[in-house]
Amino acid sequence: MVKFIFRIMMCISLLAMTTACSKDEEAPVVYQEVNYATMNGTWMLTEFNGVPLQEGQYVYITFNRKEHTFEMYENMGSMYSHKSTGSFEIEEDEDLGYILTGEYDYSHDPLKEYIVSEMTDETMKWTVKDNAEDVSVYTRCAEIPEDILNGSRSLK
Repeated sequence: MVKFIFRIMMCISLLAMTTACSKDEEAPVVYQEVNYATMNGTWMLTEFNGVPLQEGQYVYITFNRKEHTFEMYENMGSMYSHKSTGSFEIEEDEDLGYILTGEYDYSHDPLKEYIVSEMTDETMKWTVKDNAEDVSVYTRCAEIPEDILNGSRSLK
């Protein structure tokens, strides 16, 4: 009888060890609905067309959900920072999903239309509506760095 109980306990121990050592599964990515509340805050461009930005390049954009306005600082294609402001809207398209539209304050030129997808708490992907090859990935950040706001950051 002792041998039988011992064998059962060994089987239970082996079973417990094999289930405890099973491969850890990654938590599934949870995508959020794209809306004014989830877009609110500051975002930094971290990837453009599948490639991380070169050192020293940046695009920061802050969305204000209540006012439907944005403030953007960028130096793409220039060694100097450029500040743009404007208004934005989020539209839902039955076929494409959520579309970011808007216009710049001073020129009243329209923003490109972007399909916003794969939005999580920390990242979102923008694809130019008329060019599926033009893809940007933004990562949420706490704020625009002070040296950019005061104009003291320059390319090295």
